[in-house]
Amino acid sequence: MPVASSSRRGRRLRREPSDVIEEDGPSQVQATLTEDIVEEDEEQEEQPRQVAVRGNGVRRMQREAEVEEQAEEDNELDLNPLANFGEQPLDKAQATRIGGIASDWNSIRTQIHGNSYALVRDVAASIAEFTDGEKGNKALLGIEDMMKGLVDTEHELLVHEETLNELHQKVARGESIIDITSLYEETVQRRIAEYRKKTTRQKYVKNDEYASFKQAIFEVQHPDTAMPPVSDFIPKEDGDDSDEDEDIQVGGVMQDYKCPLSLTILVDPLTSKTCGHSFSASAIRDYLGFKRMKCPTAGCNKEIALNDLEPNKELAKKAKDAARRERMRDNDDDDDDDEVVE
Repeated sequence: MPVASSSRRGRRLRREPSDVIEEDGPSQVQATLTEDIVEEDEEQEEQPRQVAVRGNGVRRMQREAEVEEQAEEDNELDLNPLANFGEQPLDKAQATRIGGIASDWNSIRTQIHGNSYALVRDVAASIAEFTDGEKGNKALLGIEDMMKGLVDTEHELLVHEETLNELHQKVARGESIIDITSLYEETVQRRIAEYRKKTTRQKYVKNDEYASFKQAIFEVQHPDTAMPPVSDFIPKEDGDDSDEDEDIQVGGVMQDYKCPLSLTILVDPLTSKTCGHSFSASAIRDYLGFKRMKCPTAGCNKEIALNDLEPNKELAKKAKDAARRERMRDNDDDDDDDEVVE
């Protein structure tokens, strides 16, 4: 046997004895040589492959860091919609962009936030009707705080919208505004701070949504009674002027859910865009036909036609609730009469 060499390839390439060659055959020797060459090539390629893997990991980490950085920048833009305008003077082309941002705030306020009022009002009316005593009063106070929070939030949304509209008008007129971002932030913060300093009456007594909220509760608790001014529900605080309150009182109105034509509870009510009066759909259609006529509500001199009328879903719901409460009161009266007879 030959002496073994320190080199694997040298050992394998050295001529083997004829008896070994004959025993293993030429195919076996070729397979052995191929395996050894592949093993050596794999050892030589292993180190570059590890370096490449590490390189790919570094690049992936860099990409992730860039994505996170971009996300943080996007969040900053969301908090301040004018952050990307910089400190340079603005031209009229950019005024259009500012007007578009103001429209976005308006959509949030009217289409998204505005729908919350009806939900809170309906919940309050249900609590007033079905929950009595201290538990009911406590629940109503919690719902009222929620309503006040909605009014406060809408005011802040309106501050953003109005501030952007004012800036839009200034830029459109060609006024030079430098660092509009700071001006926007300072104006919004100042106006919100001024609102928060107001008393409870100053915030809510003239707000239509708050008045409607109180009206919904009062109708359930005091049917067939006109609601007093909203200021009667809000204690006076330091800073409230009594003379001013007299000028801005809202209340004293009793909602009538009866159709002036049929004299029954409104069914599928249609409301006039001309005068604001409402009627049961079938009754007003029979009354008008295809003509323009004087509004049938007592004291109204407006003329209306069918195309002046539109469905009033909110009033329809209120009318159904009023009809249900009236039936419940009638049933209670019948039960009381039966007890007296017995």
